[in-house]
Amino acid sequence: MTKEMSDMEIALFWAGHIENPCTTIVNGREENIREFYLREAKETVMPRLSEEYAKKFLQSVIDRYA
Repeated sequence: MTKEMSDMEIALFWAGHIENPCTTIVNGREENIREFYLREAKETVMPRLSEEYAKKFLQSVIDRYA
């Protein structure tokens, strides 16, 4: 049986990736992909959250890095 993630678990997952983004090699240089996580959090994740505290928390993390 799989458990569906709560809104706060989803917000924490995305916040962790925004604060500590993965890196990738672009034109021979290592760059983080924070912009990808920020864009996805804003456009895809935030509209699907219904728990108000989770939305406020994730928005505060987005605002810190946007």
